[in-house]
Amino acid sequence: MELNGLEFKRVKLSQESTKKLQLFKSRTGLTPNIACRLALGISIAENNMPSLELFTEESGQEINRYTLFGEHELVLTSLFIQWCQEKKIKTKKDRNAYFLAHINRGVELLVNRVRGLENLAQLIKVS
Repeated sequence: MELNGLEFKRVKLSQESTKKLQLFKSRTGLTPNIACRLALGISIAENNMPSLELFTEESGQEINRYTLFGEHELVLTSLFIQWCQEKKIKTKKDRNAYFLAHINRGVELLVNRVRGLENLAQLIKVS
């Protein structure tokens, strides 16, 4: 499936992100797919470019597209595509690379900011 140049069937995360998602689940009870949805939003909200060099390793958990987005696919992909347009990222290859970088960076940011469900509620309230 392709939506405005974002084409993938599965996302393969870094090993480090996989470990952080397990930690996040133990803290909050939220599954990796829900955490990745939050991570995408948090990373995009940073409003700068994630470093592609830091997020090239893909030896961790694999999440298929439907599990990752669920019924929120249109909203989440539209948010990302808007970011791509603002940053003038045009090629499918670059969009896919930045999408993966956003998820991995967002997981790192999420785990550093959220210690439990009470922190998650504060994070959502602030955003």
